Amino acid sequence: MSLIVVPTDAATVQDAITAANEGDSIQILAGTFDGFDVTKERLKIFGCGVGKTIISGVPGSGNDGVVLNADQTILERFTVQGFPEIGIRVNSNNNVLNQLESNFNGTDGFSFLGFAGGDHNLIIQCNASFNEQDGLATGFQAANNCMIRCNSFQNKDDGFDISTTNNKFISNVTKGNSTNGLALSSSGDSMNILFNNSLLKNGSDGISNPTGPFNNIIENLVCNNGNSGIFVQNDFSVIDSNIIRNNGMSGTGSGILVSDTFAQNNTIRFNKLKNNTPNDIEAPPPANTNNTFDGNKCENSLPPGLCT
Repeated sequence: MSLIVVPTDAATVQDAITAANEGDSIQILAGTFDGFDVTKERLKIFGCGVGKTIISGVPGSGNDGVVLNADQTILERFTVQGFPEIGIRVNSNNNVLNQLESNFNGTDGFSFLGFAGGDHNLIIQCNASFNEQDGLATGFQAANNCMIRCNSFQNKDDGFDISTTNNKFISNVTKGNSTNGLALSSSGDSMNILFNNSLLKNGSDGISNPTGPFNNIIENLVCNNGNSGIFVQNDFSVIDSNIIRNNGMSGTGSGILVSDTFAQNNTIRFNKLKNNTPNDIEAPPPANTNNTFDGNKCENSLPPGLCT
């Protein structure tokens, strides 16, 4: 294995990838460089830090900035910005994305498309902001990904738009996005875990869960979102021990809004709700009896009796 330094040993990152063998490392020094397409497995490609190493200019593939088409890639410590479509596009599996930033791109900041990959990726301390669509999105076949301590701010659609199953979101912040903080819309059994995230000041729902059952939404902070704090329209999910305040600022939604006919067999318990408009918990019949409500500390509900 060897280390290739850009621009010392190779003029561009793409030239370094061409020269590399599988398992090599590529260091990108401070400066601005064109996008690149990773086509060899087990490469480690790392910069000098967010805001120091900047990937901008000629796309790596199509209109996307950085494209992963090889498994077990490690990307670390650089910024990707200003590409016509996706900032960082992941078409492969078992990759690690650590301390990356993807801003001001024409569609999504990060995208895991899933047509031939996009599974079993670990995303740590990554930031997405000011993108024209989602901060981070998954396609309908990209599953089993884990996002930890990532930020998604002021994107023009959702902070996180998740259309797949078995993903884990731990200690992320999604704030000020035009639509939802985090949208779950799997066509099958979702089985996603949302734990200890902050979903703040998003234009629509903090967490929108219109389809896909069997999600665990636990110990999240959901505040100041335009519509509902948590919108539930699925089955067999657990919504437990969340703090949900000051949602419904647009005049619609509630702290927790449960769909009247579509949501069944959900467990909604031990949440703390306050100052949500029009209600802390809203579960129009038959949702109030088709789901379990237990130990929720709140000031009002529709129908009455759902608060402890």
